[in-house]
Amino acid sequence: MKTSIFALLAMANTGSAFTPTAISTTTIKTRTSQLSASTEGATDDRRGFLTKAIGGVALGGIVANGFAVQGPNPYIPPSQSLNGKLIVITGGNTGLGLESGKRLAASGATIVLTSRSTAKGLRAVQSVKDYVLEQTGTENNNIYTLPLDLCDLESVNNFPELLKNTDAFKANGGNIDVLLNNAGVMAVPDLQITKDGYEKTFQSNHLGHFALTGLLTPLLNPNGSRVVNVSSMAYLIANDGLDMTNLNGEQEYKPWDAYGRSKLENILFTKELQRRADEAGKKITTVALHPGAVRTDLPRYIIGEDKFISMQDAAPKLIDELKVLPAMYFTKGVDRGASSQIYLSAFGGRDEDIAGKFFFNLKENKLTPAALDEQKAKDLWKVSEDMSGIKFQF
Repeated sequence: MKTSIFALLAMANTGSAFTPTAISTTTIKTRTSQLSASTEGATDDRRGFLTKAIGGVALGGIVANGFAVQGPNPYIPPSQSLNGKLIVITGGNTGLGLESGKRLAASGATIVLTSRSTAKGLRAVQSVKDYVLEQTGTENNNIYTLPLDLCDLESVNNFPELLKNTDAFKANGGNIDVLLNNAGVMAVPDLQITKDGYEKTFQSNHLGHFALTGLLTPLLNPNGSRVVNVSSMAYLIANDGLDMTNLNGEQEYKPWDAYGRSKLENILFTKELQRRADEAGKKITTVALHPGAVRTDLPRYIIGEDKFISMQDAAPKLIDELKVLPAMYFTKGVDRGASSQIYLSAFGGRDEDIAGKFFFNLKENKLTPAALDEQKAKDLWKVSEDMSGIKFQF
């Protein structure tokens, strides 16, 4: 399936409301012309694709229509409602993860942010602390960071011991209340294999989180916990069903197809985890969600990872802003995009009403048959156990 970012964004915002914004056709044509001039002679396929796509969008008048996605107002958990709760957030140093950490911490939660970079993790911790003080006038010093690389199963296997040795874990009675599986990559332009021998999108978005969740399951609060998986409406790219013979791009690798498969895998994992937890009589509520098409660090693979600058580090150059300009008018801010995962991580909704469900804009969103395939969910679970070497202990 050939899927451009613009098709994906349109798909990703299914069910959203759109509001006109003030941007003229002249402005779009000018910016598109600047981009075309600046990329003349480029040989990189993905950059050439983007130039053509942006030009096509502008000529078609789609961006000129100036529609921007509007989700619900940012969800703010009640003050102090999360006192005594320990929440672990993967990919917590930027984007949706960082925003989630801020608002959950402002409601009293103890937060552990994971990051591949210790320096970025420490900056994120300070950012969360500053936010809490600014918003509430009080300090929350129960904010921590730990290293985690989902594309390295050794790092994943080491994580539980690192967590158990933190003051965060010890002070919370040795329990995790919420595991927010937030980290991920999108549209990696070419086939990349991790040190463990797996395709990068598959391991980052699914297998790494599967293994992490399995290792942390014994540490979840036995009196009630939640596992919140950030998926995407992009699972519809794989709407013909999960191809178990191509999980690692063995047959064919296409960036958007790989991303769509991984988001379908997130949903199938959510449903099978809930089924198994229920069968074992464990008070684990697992739920998946679509945040919407959100302006986060995910465009590192649109701009090109070699030139990508993390939002924490510096402002991007004009040329890189122009490359994602059309997408800006079909996306929503991180504050709104994070609302569903914050709501679910803050124990919004009754467990029985959200268990195994898929949420968008704080509400359940109906799934297609591909995402409800119980046999594929079981097959994926078995393969994931074999690949990761992790078996869940309920």
